[in-house]
Amino acid sequence: MKTRILFILLSLFIYGIALSLPALAFRIVDIQFGGVNNKEEIATLTNTISTMTGAELTLVGFFGLLFLQIPPSLGWLANPGYWVSCAFFFRQQYQFSTLAGLISILFGFLGTISAFWVRLPDGSNPFKKLALSELLPGFWLWLAAPALIALVSFFFKLRK
Repeated sequence: MKTRILFILLSLFIYGIALSLPALAFRIVDIQFGGVNNKEEIATLTNTISTMTGAELTLVGFFGLLFLQIPPSLGWLANPGYWVSCAFFFRQQYQFSTLAGLISILFGFLGTISAFWVRLPDGSNPFKKLALSELLPGFWLWLAAPALIALVSFFFKLRK
């Protein structure tokens, strides 16, 4: 019982640190319209970098799902997957905990890196978009939290 609680607390500590650290860096893309009848979108990548912490991304990702900014917002689904893996781990259902943790990592990683190819809206400004340029330490720690639970669950399952 004590070791399970310690591992959950360690994982939650890592998750909390990940939420407070910068997680993603974006470059601002200026959008102008030109061409025939000003209907052609002309994008210019600027040198302006904007970073977001894990907490900001958690909030933005949730609203991205609500407003159907798919696929990058699918990365947000890693959060409930992580919480489910913690619940299964606490209930000693290690096989489900491992599976939920791995699914969480998969959704988190693939959903987030899809933003390298999909430009995201920059707030309510229709003339600016965000292009993902770098994965920062908060992102890797965010993935480390479910990875820890999945790994420990796997070893606990082997021990049984």
